[in-house]
Amino acid sequence: MEVNEQWLNSMGSIGYFLAAFPALWIAGRIILRNYSGDNRTAQIFLWLALGGLILAPMTDFIRYISSILSLIVPLFRISADVTVFLGMGSFMVYSGITLVLGIVVYSLALYYLRMIVVRGKIPIVQELQIVKWELGFVLLGIAGLINHMVSSLVISFVSIYLPSLTDDKDIAQLLSGFWISWLLAFLVLFVTLWIMNNRLSKREDDLLS
Repeated sequence: MEVNEQWLNSMGSIGYFLAAFPALWIAGRIILRNYSGDNRTAQIFLWLALGGLILAPMTDFIRYISSILSLIVPLFRISADVTVFLGMGSFMVYSGITLVLGIVVYSLALYYLRMIVVRGKIPIVQELQIVKWELGFVLLGIAGLINHMVSSLVISFVSIYLPSLTDDKDIAQLLSGFWISWLLAFLVLFVTLWIMNNRLSKREDDLLS
C-alpha cells in the first residue's frame, strides 16, 4: 500500500470515528424529546439504534470525499487494479462507478422520502417532536440504509473474487470481464426490484379485490 493511500485511509478512519459523536448527539436530542418510557436500557438502545441510522450517511459522505480525492487529486491517486467477479479493471474506474451509483441512490431516495413525508404517508414521522434539520438527518439515514442495500446487491456482487475465472486470462479478457461483472450486478438489482414491484402489485390487487 502506498504512503499516500495509507494517509487517505487514516484520515477516513479518523473521520468515521469523529462522525459518531454528532450522530449520537442528534439521536440523543430526538430520543429525549420523544421517548416517554422510564426504561433506561430501552432508551439507550433506541439512542444507539437511531445514532447508527444517522451515522450511515455521514460515513458514506466521508467515503465519497475520499473517492473524489483519489480521483481528482494526483497526490492521493491510486494506480492499482481491482479484481472483480469476472475480470480486472482500474481502481479509478471502479471507484468512479461506485461514487456515481451512491450519489444517484441518495438523490432518488431523498426525493421520494421527502415526497412521502410531505404527503403524510408515514404517520409515525408526523407524530414525532422533531425540528426540520433533525428530520433531514433521519431521512438521510433512511436513504443511507437504502444505499447500503443497493451496494450489497451491486458492489458486493461485483467484488466477489473467483481466481479460477480470472487467472490465465489476457488483459482484453480481464477488461471485458470487468464490464460484464457490472452488467450482471445491475441485472441482479433490476430483477430484484422487478420481483418486489410485482409482489407489491399483486398484494394491492388482492386488497382491492
